[in-house]
Amino acid sequence: MLYDLEYHDYVDDIDWYTALGQRARAPVLELACGNGRLTLPLARGGVEVVGVDLSAPMLASLRSKLLDERPEVQARVQLHYGSFLAIPLEQRFSTVILPFNALHHCEDHRAVLTLLDEVRRVLSPGGIFALDCYLPDPTLYQRDFDEVYGERVFVDPRDGSLLQSWEQSWYDPIAQVHHVTYAYQRPDGRVDRADMHLRMYYPAELRGLFDLAGWRIQQAAKDFEGGEVDVNADRYVLLLTPA
Repeated sequence: MLYDLEYHDYVDDIDWYTALGQRARAPVLELACGNGRLTLPLARGGVEVVGVDLSAPMLASLRSKLLDERPEVQARVQLHYGSFLAIPLEQRFSTVILPFNALHHCEDHRAVLTLLDEVRRVLSPGGIFALDCYLPDPTLYQRDFDEVYGERVFVDPRDGSLLQSWEQSWYDPIAQVHHVTYAYQRPDGRVDRADMHLRMYYPAELRGLFDLAGWRIQQAAKDFEGGEVDVNADRYVLLLTPA
């Protein structure tokens, strides 16, 4: 999948989430598991993972990847189709994770509050909710949508041809939505595009939502090494517990 071209080499979060899963010593619920960028390393690390995603093609891709894994890794993964705003499970988990900026698919405060209520419903007493997200970047939002950025060349996994890739974006400051288009041009000139519309949240905004929903921040950092959140932070790494 083209998703793999963009993110196959992003590994910053793997050790942090794997350590959480190993400490749980019980199945971990991964919301928005996608096609397994994190799911597979977790399972290889001995963590039992129950994955939920709203994209059937992504889940199909993950199931295909699982066929190449050792039987014991395959046995650690269960997959379910569904939204993290209506988690399709009754099982309780001591650890729930929402990795890699999936929070930005919550289009407004109501969606965030629904997410928090759903996580609470499936969280065991004393359990933790771990997530990470981008923080707003004013410099990035100054980009001109008519300009192209991040030009790269990828090998197309479908046929081995070279893909010319670039991205364009613009920011709506009223809605706090970052609109991003990833483009992939084939040798014959055809262009495949993937559009993302990411609702951005400020730390104070999220803290207010957590308070409103009855959650406590157990840990907050600007990276997966535990760095203190400051004015230059571009990421928010959080551990939450019900208040």
